[in-house]
Amino acid sequence: MKKFRKVNKGFTLIELLVVIAIIGLLSSVVLTSLNSTRGKARAAATLATLKGVMPVLVTCQDDAGIARSNNSAALVCATTVNGTTAQAGYANTNWPALPTGWTYGTPAGTLAGNNYVYTATGESPARTVTCTLATGVCTVN
Repeated sequence: MKKFRKVNKGFTLIELLVVIAIIGLLSSVVLTSLNSTRGKARAAATLATLKGVMPVLVTCQDDAGIARSNNSAALVCATTVNGTTAQAGYANTNWPALPTGWTYGTPAGTLAGNNYVYTATGESPARTVTCTLATGVCTVN
């Protein structure tokens, strides 16, 4: 007499639930690391943007222009402290837009004194990009 054995094909419900739980755990780890990477990318983009302003400030300094002294002035190089009148040759030279979540800080120093420092802050945790005209260096903190 032949005995028939029932052959199980497929997975049990418990096995499927365990696999789904593992996939959910791995995806949460990946998404968390992606968020920190996005923040670092925005900080790098801000750093590049602020470094791009440095040559304009150097030529503005050579032309006896005045850089903005507050956050509201749109012009990079002006004839007045409030930044409403462009220095000759700098009519369309505005401060560039920053990545989402970043804002310009209040600058310190003057171009004439060669001690001009401008900053941008943003992200969570807070990061600051600081550029110093005297050294020509921008750093991320």
